[in-house]
Amino acid sequence: MHELLLFASVPVHQRHELLQQLAGLTAMQPRHCLERRLIFKAYRKPGLVTVRTGASQDLQSAELQRLNKMLNGGMYYTQVVGSVSEMDFGGAGAAPPGPDDTAMTDTNDDANAPPADQYDYAHQPWRLEFRDIPEAGTRSAVTARVMSSAALPRGDIVPPMNAWGYSFVTEYVVEGDVFIHNDIVIFLHRVLHYPTTDQEYREPRRQLPVFKDMAPLEKSGSYVLQASITVQDGSNQETMKTASQHLFGLREQLKSAVRLEQADRLSLDTRAK
Repeated sequence: MHELLLFASVPVHQRHELLQQLAGLTAMQPRHCLERRLIFKAYRKPGLVTVRTGASQDLQSAELQRLNKMLNGGMYYTQVVGSVSEMDFGGAGAAPPGPDDTAMTDTNDDANAPPADQYDYAHQPWRLEFRDIPEAGTRSAVTARVMSSAALPRGDIVPPMNAWGYSFVTEYVVEGDVFIHNDIVIFLHRVLHYPTTDQEYREPRRQLPVFKDMAPLEKSGSYVLQASITVQDGSNQETMKTASQHLFGLREQLKSAVRLEQADRLSLDTRAK
């Protein structure tokens, strides 16, 4: 698969107005999104990983074939992504309100449920996301790159990633709002860092800190607007051209608010060095 993208920087004071514009453009309310993103670095030589569906067969599902191709590629940084909510963070009640906040409900009727501010790491769902370095020398004014994703086991993801030749590097949280406009996914987001502590984390956190203690990577508090289209067959030039035109159409619709542009190719380099 291929992913085509345009990006824009959005000052924090412009965020609320832009959310309203996007809601009007897409005829939908924003879907608030919080994701843990774990970064793993490949340390094994390509071609050493074999993923099988069973002990006596070599046939693989499409998803496992995709996973095997990703893990047997070059030496890349790879993301493992898990969706979370503000309720998963410590002191969830102190979290700053989001655009779709609702009242907290009482969960005491379920004796087996963890407390509202207790993160259940053992059941955290994950997916592996591979993003290649953007293609060079393209005539189109959009960023294009090969991408793929595959579901992973729940819970502690480090042992299987280590078995596949990847070691944990670091993690961060992405907070934002998602809109869908025809075939375009619009994601207005920012990166949040965990609060600084004396403890050095060499594996993913089992518990999450208080949400209000998370610090934006960009000190000014600005956001990134990402518009993306996924194309199943990147070799089909007509489909790629049509997807690019759709992104250009969105750029034209939003030109009075933001300036969507092609990203610097090397800034999205995922190769491990």
